[in-house]
Amino acid sequence: MALYEIRTLITRHRTSLISYAEFPNDLSAILAARHLMRRSETMEVWRGHTLIYRIGPPLDRPAAARK
Repeated sequence: MALYEIRTLITRHRTSLISYAEFPNDLSAILAARHLMRRSETMEVWRGHTLIYRIGPPLDRPAAARK
């Protein structure tokens, strides 16, 4: 079992929720994170220092440019 960090970034409130949990594999961690995610939030799943999954707006553009 590996330790995963699930980050949910809520841009409207400029806050984030960071959770830690153990999962048997990457897919289990991703599915659990997607279950916790709300619509239009950015979510990342990390295993150690490795980002294994991210869903949300692109990182290369500021939020104001996306509107």
